[in-house]
Amino acid sequence: MNTTYSVWEAENTHHSINRAKERAGLNKKKAEKMMELARERGIGYEECKWSLDRNFLISRTTDTTVAIAYNGYCFIFDRETCNCITMYLLPKTFGKKKTFYQSGKRKDGRYELMYA
Repeated sequence: MNTTYSVWEAENTHHSINRAKERAGLNKKKAEKMMELARERGIGYEECKWSLDRNFLISRTTDTTVAIAYNGYCFIFDRETCNCITMYLLPKTFGKKKTFYQSGKRKDGRYELMYA
């Protein structure tokens, strides 16, 4: 039986609430509100401007889950029930155009990252 749930009927898992407390410092009520806003306002890989960001979200999306970026966090939602499974921080470079200026020399074993 394949039923679809609206955004308002979704219930978040205990794991996702605990991760919100641990990683974002939110209490249960604020964590649930943030997950609700992520469902409504978050962006999926289809809406990403930069290919690196798109690839980041695609790599975390599976047949049963979808990755949504919202407010500096990556939320993993179940496709059928819209339940939040977990959340974690996005990379610092997410959402920024990245340009590598290569002068031929490497500094400290890596190239400097410059934002355009």
